[in-house]
Amino acid sequence: MQSPQNLPLLHESTVLPEEIDSLGHMNVRHYMARMQRANRTLIDGLGMAEATFEHSMLRSIDTYTRFRREQFEGAPLHTVGGILSLDEGGMQSYIEIRNAESQATAATFIVTTALIDRHTRQAQPFPIAIRDIQAANTITTPDYATPRSLTLDRVNTSVTLEQLAASIPDVAGGGMMSGRRDAILEADDVDADGWLREDIELMFLPFAKMAAEEGVQQGPPVFETADGRKVGWAVMETRTMLFAQPRLHDELAYFSADLHLEAKSRLSRRWALNRDTGQLLGMSDTVGVCIDLQARRAIEWPAELRAQIEQYLRPQLA
Repeated sequence: MQSPQNLPLLHESTVLPEEIDSLGHMNVRHYMARMQRANRTLIDGLGMAEATFEHSMLRSIDTYTRFRREQFEGAPLHTVGGILSLDEGGMQSYIEIRNAESQATAATFIVTTALIDRHTRQAQPFPIAIRDIQAANTITTPDYATPRSLTLDRVNTSVTLEQLAASIPDVAGGGMMSGRRDAILEADDVDADGWLREDIELMFLPFAKMAAEEGVQQGPPVFETADGRKVGWAVMETRTMLFAQPRLHDELAYFSADLHLEAKSRLSRRWALNRDTGQLLGMSDTVGVCIDLQARRAIEWPAELRAQIEQYLRPQLA
């Protein structure tokens, strides 16, 4: 087993100006892009036969992320990682992004990648030969990368479109998370076979479209409190699970709600469904903390923001 300190370098980068969001640090989606590039390098190292990909493809279906240190413009980043396990269901890998100067861990990822049929987009068994060859080269997850407030266990996937529509109000941005969004898959969103492109994050899709249409910066909103402080909420942990892929012209319904609220943090969940069929396409859980943007530290929710979030708490949907 390799130690976290000796994991191979999979990707090098620098935080670019356009990757900075409304909170003044690198946005979540750019961490995810680096993770995906590194994970692809691990996959390439498996030596899977080209014939495997004539009718199949690889897809990340479950990604747990823990953010540890925010990164700012110009920061040099090294992405390292290794394989945790291989079985019929696919490959589970560990990816870590580090600041190359300070060696501080910026973010960690536990990712499950499945083999998917190109025509049906259904999961296929991972090749036995690959599983056997790689078994001796696996690593273990370091303690600092294991879930803190979220879980890697099964979550409730039985919530229906009708239940969500009845429980979650149609608000523009209540609680900075709660509300509804819609999106329609257009030609630019899909691959040559008409499925959602692999480089587009399903759970971010309506927000990316909105930002592009309005020419605004992505990221959580910034609030000024009654006493003049600028505050926002920063993501600490996420888990995104993908169950199915949408196709060209599909109408997607997104619902978001807070499930739990603490003095300084919140647990939020987002669901993506096919509006016509009701099929659950994906879920994303997020733990965020309130931060004072001048002091760059976690604080208790200001009263006016806490009251806003409390209006839309929906613990019954957990």
